[in-house]
Order: sequence, then C-alpha cells, then structure tokens
Amino acid sequence: MADILIVDDIAENLQILQLILRNEGHKVYAAISGEVAVTIAQAHLPELIISDINMPNMDGLELCKLLKKSSGTTHIPVIFVSAERETDQIVEALEVGGVDYITKPFKPAEVLARVNTQLKLIEANKLAIRQQLSQVMNQMVVGIAHEINTPLGAAITASTHFDGVLTQLIESFDNQTLSADQLKDGLEESKQGVALCERNLQRVAKFVKVLKDIAQIERPTSPEPLNTISFLNDLKSAWSKKGVMLEISAVEMNFVADKDILLSVFDSLLDNSLAHADLVEGKALTIEVSIKGQHICFLYYDHGNGLQGITIDELLKPFITTKRGNSGHVGLSASVTANLIDSALNGTYHLSEQGRGLEWQIEIPINSG
Repeated sequence: MADILIVDDIAENLQILQLILRNEGHKVYAAISGEVAVTIAQAHLPELIISDINMPNMDGLELCKLLKKSSGTTHIPVIFVSAERETDQIVEALEVGGVDYITKPFKPAEVLARVNTQLKLIEANKLAIRQQLSQVMNQMVVGIAHEINTPLGAAITASTHFDGVLTQLIESFDNQTLSADQLKDGLEESKQGVALCERNLQRVAKFVKVLKDIAQIERPTSPEPLNTISFLNDLKSAWSKKGVMLEISAVEMNFVADKDILLSVFDSLLDNSLAHADLVEGKALTIEVSIKGQHICFLYYDHGNGLQGITIDELLKPFITTKRGNSGHVGLSASVTANLIDSALNGTYHLSEQGRGLEWQIEIPINSG
C-alpha cells in the first residue's frame, strides 16, 4: 500500500477520493490548496500525488511545476484530475510533468486502475535501479580484483628482491668477505625494497577498504537512534586526532540511521578532500546540518579547488580519478559514497561547485530504518 497525497479545493471531491483510496488500504493525505500540498509533500514525501487542475491561487499546473523544481519532490508522479471537456488543460498538464489524468465525475474503477498503474511503474523502476546497482557493484568488484594485481605483484617482487639482498649479505658475513661498501649498498637496497613494499601494500589496503565499503551497500542496514550534535562531535574528534580541522554548524536533532554507513560516507568525503582538493592551509573542512521536512540535510564542503580536469558525472563513474599509480587513489570512493547514500541510507545527494570547493548536499530521512 502507498502514501498518496490528494489535492482539491472542493472538500466533497477530497472525501470521495479518500474513500476510494482508503478502502484499498492506502494512506491518504489531503490538501485543500496547492500551497498546503507543497508543505505536505515536502514533509511526508508521498509516493503519488493526485491533484485537481483548477484551483484558486496556485492551480494544479503551478503546483506540479513547483514540485518538479525541488530535488526532494521531483521524483513524485502527479496524476491530474479534470472534467472530461477540459482536453486542452489535460495536454498542458502532461507537458508540465503530469503522468496521467482522471476525469470527473470520479469512477472508482478508473481511479484505482490509474493509481495502480503508477504504483507498478514505481516498483518496476525501483527494481531496475536495484538490478543496475547490483551490476555496478559486480563490475566494481571485478575491476578491483584486476587492479589489485599490480600493487600486489610489485610488493611480492620487492620482497623477493629484498630477500635476495639479505641472503647475499648473510652469506658474505658467514664467509667473512662482507665489506663496508657491500654492507652499505645492501642496506640501501633493502631500505628501498621496504619502501616499495610499503607503498604497494598501502595501495592494496586501499582496495580492501573499498571492498568493505561496497559490502556495506549490499549488507542489511542496522539503524540506531542518533543525535546530530553527538554524531558530528564524534566525527570531529576522530579526525582531529589525524590533525584535520572540522567545522560544524548544526541544529540538534534526533534521527535514526546506520551509524557505520553514515560514518563511512563522511570518512570517504574527508579522505577525498585531503587527497584531491588542494586545501587552503588553516581553513577548516565544513559540515552544516539543517532540517527539511522529514529529512536531515548535510551540506559538506572543503574550501578546496573543486574538480580539476573531470566533470561531476565523471567523478561518479567507477575508476575515474586524477591520481593513479603509487598514490593509492583507485577512483572508486565517490561512486561508492553515492551508492551508500542512495541505497544504504535511502537518501539523495547533489553535487555542485559554489566557490567553496566541491559541495555534497546529502538528504536522508529522519527515520531511515
């Protein structure tokens, strides 16, 4: 059953639609005007909206346009209600983003048929997204398995060479032929071998972390009660130990979410800023928190140089990065982070550049359990 918002300035029409829909088990919100409908839609995010076209002040067309402009409500399908003779308005309603229409006087069978069609389309779209996500995750895992061979092979080669150098030094020592120059050269080669092993094993560790993040997308979530201030203070404390300054501006609010996944999201954003953003010395990375209806909005920015050489779309593609090789950047963090927000936290994200570096606007339900 679905949450459905109905909008009409005539109370009798609202009562009829409520009766038809509630008899089918749907949860129904009713709005007597377009202005009230906007408030309800933003607060409750219904799965479907049924709106009359002709209403005073804000008519159904204006309501639809306004909803489609907002990132929080643009995805909600709108079915319009009109009299049979208003064919011109029906065409205009579909042009502004409406998905279907119902004619007055209401026929229960028609109302339910058109509502059920849209709900089936919503479910089909969710299934397609889940299948697409699963395919992307599989591609990431296969890609990581391929990419991990390079640093792992380099580390094995370096350790083998290191073993050979040590063996020679030990043999020379045992034979009492070890010279000072040979010892010096051997120790220098050993030092280089250790450094090469360390760099490549750190890169392997980076891949393993990404695999763990990918696993979080697929695993069942474990929501728990959280508080915005407490959560952000914990995050700030953890990163201050690494010498990272984090500035927080937040309203205090209790919410429910998977803490580990939310921490993974912000850890990834902070890691990326430190690696890519060319940060201004002494300038804190910033997280601002506000409330939007039934959602918590996290705004993150780092005052860095933003994207350099790639677009926002490219940033979200797997294995796209401006840094490769020994730097340990695998080009998966942004893609995995976006999927964690979307799939594991049931949230939405929006990326932009507003002169404060790359900004992530993240919205998650107050109760994402």
